[in-house]
Amino acid sequence: MFIRGKLLRYIAVAWIPVILLSYSPVRAQELRLNLVATFDDQPAMKDIAWTVYRTDTDTKVTSAKYHSTHVTLPAGNYRVVATLTENDKTITRTRSFQLRTSDSRIVVPMD
Repeated sequence: MFIRGKLLRYIAVAWIPVILLSYSPVRAQELRLNLVATFDDQPAMKDIAWTVYRTDTDTKVTSAKYHSTHVTLPAGNYRVVATLTENDKTITRTRSFQLRTSDSRIVVPMD
């Protein structure tokens, strides 16, 4: 009886937290996406406004600024809009893509 009680206490203390943790909900893995704007196949070196939309819901997911930046997103289908406003002129480019792996790179020519 004494050994059985110790065994039950060992199971309760040592294994139940492990079992509970193994059933916790899984979060979507965040993947790194690099966004690069170019002119004549060179970095744009201008302030580009980036807006990223999820295509299945058409909702804005994130935004950033600079000619080259990175954002973290879960895997999925997206659309990025790059906008440059300079000298009262606005250039807008759109690119759709599927994000599957981390350190993916999307290059958007602005010319």
